[in-house]
Amino acid sequence: MFPPGTGAGPGDGVVAHGYEVARRIVPQRAIDDALRLLHLDLLDQGASAERLGEWLWSLHWFPHLIWRDEITQLAAALPEMWRTGTMCDPQILLQFPHTGPAPDVTFHVDQEPAWAGERRYSHIVGVALSPWRQDNGGLLVEAEGRAVPVELDPGDVVVMAPDLPHSGGVNLTGGVRYGVYFRWLA
Repeated sequence: MFPPGTGAGPGDGVVAHGYEVARRIVPQRAIDDALRLLHLDLLDQGASAERLGEWLWSLHWFPHLIWRDEITQLAAALPEMWRTGTMCDPQILLQFPHTGPAPDVTFHVDQEPAWAGERRYSHIVGVALSPWRQDNGGLLVEAEGRAVPVELDPGDVVVMAPDLPHSGGVNLTGGVRYGVYFRWLA
């Protein structure tokens, strides 16, 4: 599933835990186009508490923009072997700063959409549009019974096995963390 030579260096244990990090895969122009689309939509459509709350609890931000060229071009920048199968709806994620007591991290395994029938995900690809760090709620994967942070810079990509337990962390910074997930069915 993971092309050789595109992930973390030897000894990082990345592939052994069901994921691989590939650096600088998505061009900066594609990242800027996607962020511009999201920010202009906020300016044009507004960001009411009701609208943001609905997106927050569904974990699907900007559902009306997921098939726009600015989002799908992120997937087009991925190596061909990571674009095999049937692509499901892209998932735009924003993680705002957290308020209140820090919640416990709950890992999950993504569930296929009902329309997939018996088909299962072959892989999940996360594209960082902003830095993903432990302190801003970046991706955590469960490995050997503990939370392992997966830190990414804009344009970096994480490719995960579909059965890898994962979660976002808690954003303790003052910034918003941005990303897009793509899932493919076998």
